[in-house]
Amino acid sequence: MTGTRPGGVPESRSRYRWVVLAVLWLTLVLSYFDRVSIAAALPFMSKELGLSASVAGLVTGALFLSYTIVQVPAGRLSDRWGQRRFIAAAIAWWTVFSVLTGLAAGSLIALLAVRFLMGAGEGFHPPPLWRTLANWFGSGRRSIPLAIMLTALPLGPALAPKITFPIIQSFGWRWVFYGTLVPGVVIVVLALWLLRDTPTRRDAPERGAPSTTIRTARTYKVPGHVLLAFAAFFCFGFVLYGLMGWLPTYLLTYRHLDLKQAGWLATSPYLAGAVGLLLGAWLCQSRFNHQRRRFIAATYLATALCIGLTAAADSMLGAGIGLTAAGFFLYAGLGPFWSVPMDLVSPQEVGTWLGLINMGTQISGFLGPLYIGWLIQTTGSFTPALVSMIVAMVLGAAVLLAMRDRGAEPAAVAGVDELRQAPAAP
Repeated sequence: MTGTRPGGVPESRSRYRWVVLAVLWLTLVLSYFDRVSIAAALPFMSKELGLSASVAGLVTGALFLSYTIVQVPAGRLSDRWGQRRFIAAAIAWWTVFSVLTGLAAGSLIALLAVRFLMGAGEGFHPPPLWRTLANWFGSGRRSIPLAIMLTALPLGPALAPKITFPIIQSFGWRWVFYGTLVPGVVIVVLALWLLRDTPTRRDAPERGAPSTTIRTARTYKVPGHVLLAFAAFFCFGFVLYGLMGWLPTYLLTYRHLDLKQAGWLATSPYLAGAVGLLLGAWLCQSRFNHQRRRFIAATYLATALCIGLTAAADSMLGAGIGLTAAGFFLYAGLGPFWSVPMDLVSPQEVGTWLGLINMGTQISGFLGPLYIGWLIQTTGSFTPALVSMIVAMVLGAAVLLAMRDRGAEPAAVAGVDELRQAPAAP
């Protein structure tokens, strides 16, 4: 006889949720790998195509512009058509345009268009992903799967240099993008084969049934504390995507490393970030659950200090230690950050305002690489870019400390356990 878990879910389906989680994790790793691969190719692409640093920053950031635009409609459309099929369609979409990046690189306009369209596929991926996670892991049971899921954020960028640099060395930078076809096709097949929208249905689109939920009037005036959270996440995204977009260039052209050395040092901050993400979530939940914003602010300030040590280091060893430590602290506050909105807004408005807050990091994902490229081109040095990251982290910490609770009890889980439909991670 098949046992039943609390809530009436058979044990076999309860076990199968870990298969679903594994596939979702793979899709998120692929997403971050594909969007960061251009950073590894950027120094060689810029040299061959004669791109200035400002234009290279625009190419890197174009993906995030469309990513931001599609976030809101993505959630609604995936509800209507089903999460499994929508996840597979999004991966197929961005894989096509990832491959086209190598083909379109002869024309700047075509390259920008391809990266912009690729970002649309990337942006349509997170809403159905998080909806599927919420469908399979009930409230109060999402801490562990959320922590596992978020490890894809640093691990995708960590894998990119180790895989792409040998490809560049052997075949040329265009094959970085051509090579994304194989994992893209494999994961599309896995998503269609193994994912289920809910424990009871393979596909669960909306049927247009009238809602029986009592709706209350909603105000669209953005609360001040939501704007502060938006600003804090903007600062986080500036540093996150600034490093993602320019770290390989920094190591190869400013520190004059070879591809093998650069591969290791472009990976270590993200491996440390994966450890920091898990350790930070555990530490904040167990020790600082009632002081989460102070904890996150402390991680921001520690990140700023480590970037400062990187900028001041005379040796590559010192710079490498600084970069690795910066990656650890940058990700250490990410898990706890997603619980902060529960302190700031009423429960029925969490989805709306958390979606707005999440847009902060996507906007900075577009503007950050562009601004950093302009700084490098204007000054001929990476030092001002690193200083701008330090300023961003300090400002982010100040914004977090300026927030005030609305009087709600702090959430018990450092993550999105309480959220039925969480928006995308950064």
